Amino acid sequence: MAEKNKKIKIHTNNSCNLKCRFCYYGDSACIKEKDPTLGDLKLQLKRAKELGAMDVDFCGGEPTIMPDFIELVKYTKSLGFRTIGLTTNGLRMADESYAKKIIDAGINNVLFSLEGYNAETHDYLTRVPGSFNKIIKAIKNVKKLPVTLRVNTTVTNENYKVLDKFASLLVGLRPDSVNFIKFNPWGEALKNSEVLFPKYSDMAPKIKEAIDILSPHIDKISVRYMPFCFMQGYEKHVSNCTNLVYDLDEWGLHGVQIKMSKKFPEYHINLVKKVVKNIPNLIKVKPSLSLDKVIQDLTIKKLYIKLPQCRKCKYYSICDGIDKPYSKLHGTEEIIPVAGEKLKDPMHFREVYLENYEKKHPS
Repeated sequence: MAEKNKKIKIHTNNSCNLKCRFCYYGDSACIKEKDPTLGDLKLQLKRAKELGAMDVDFCGGEPTIMPDFIELVKYTKSLGFRTIGLTTNGLRMADESYAKKIIDAGINNVLFSLEGYNAETHDYLTRVPGSFNKIIKAIKNVKKLPVTLRVNTTVTNENYKVLDKFASLLVGLRPDSVNFIKFNPWGEALKNSEVLFPKYSDMAPKIKEAIDILSPHIDKISVRYMPFCFMQGYEKHVSNCTNLVYDLDEWGLHGVQIKMSKKFPEYHINLVKKVVKNIPNLIKVKPSLSLDKVIQDLTIKKLYIKLPQCRKCKYYSICDGIDKPYSKLHGTEEIIPVAGEKLKDPMHFREVYLENYEKKHPS
């Protein structure tokens, strides 16, 4: 079995300089939690390092609009973290000098959120005119620097039909890896599901076509949270809750994430609220000695559902299932079990693929 990753997530702030239609965090005005202070974030990082984390990823909101972000990155580097990542919309990094400052401070892995192959699509989804031109400039700026460059795109009704053109754009930009993230009907994004959430059967062929275009040029292509039954022949690209912890680019230390926050006053109140809210899901989770496994199983129970016919599918044990709101949006007629020997190993398809990528892109 592949080694589990050692990466934690640091949520720097709630505010953002985009207003993406698919964002499940929603407008910062809708978020009641206050932003953590620089001191809070440093304490989280120190605790995470003591608890065995080796890698960190900064996300928000938008981390680059945090006033003390560069100082935070420098502190993180001083703690000896191996990979210091940044998930960003790229607006501020369109300024080449600022992009260089961030990399010089210690960022060595940048994940950009690019939502379309042209300004019309990207700017519509982000609701900020000019954001496409800025992120393209930011990607080109970072490409010149000694970092791992990755790209996310959320697959929606607005862009899935032209993923071939998106793939052709990415071939020219040459990121090290690409993530296609199926629209997630979570949080604030749920209210936009009817407009933005395509059918699995419509998305899958377009995603496969994009993979075919990208594969000769991009070392790693992941498809996040798609049911396996729609990805036959492309299973090695499926990235879901059961195998994310074995991907070094992803977050996997769920137990550490909880322990990092225990010293903060808001933590205990929020934890009680989450436990009470998730009681219906918690009672479905099998007991485990591993807190990480409990949280993984809880996430699956909370967000996904498996239909009666899924039990006949060879992917049953390694698949998350379908999104809970999906049946109301699109029905379940297209969910057809795939015959074959039942698979148990969540890395059955993905282990060798990730190993080959990691050999080319060592931490």
